[in-house]
Amino acid sequence: MSNTIEIGKNQVRPTFKRERYTITFVKQKNTITKDNIPFLQILDVVKNIKKIPDATLESSLRRLLAILRDLAEADYAKLIRLAMKYPPATRALLGALLEDLDKGALTTPIRKTLNPITRYKLSGIGNLINSAKNWNIR
Repeated sequence: MSNTIEIGKNQVRPTFKRERYTITFVKQKNTITKDNIPFLQILDVVKNIKKIPDATLESSLRRLLAILRDLAEADYAKLIRLAMKYPPATRALLGALLEDLDKGALTTPIRKTLNPITRYKLSGIGNLINSAKNWNIR
């Protein structure tokens, strides 16, 4: 279990320590509502996939695919709308994950926001996600 707790907020706050935990705050550009918190959590996992403690990239991606597979059709549109305010690498990985789940038709808005010549580094993802090369993830 990590001793760092990361909290998304619309305002910036300084990091502080409470007992053995370090609490950090991340500026969330999307409006935080009760309905979109689960989607923001998914997007934060995609954004920080390399930093998940005690988890391999493979196990994290498998779990993420399972979570995305369980979403309702209407939820994909919400997830994509919220992803537009995340960094390009996050959007590219989300697009690759959705394309791997045969939701490629939904990813057009994401693809339009990405620079086609930019390459995203995530070593070892090519053998885990088939569509990673389509999204310039190497």
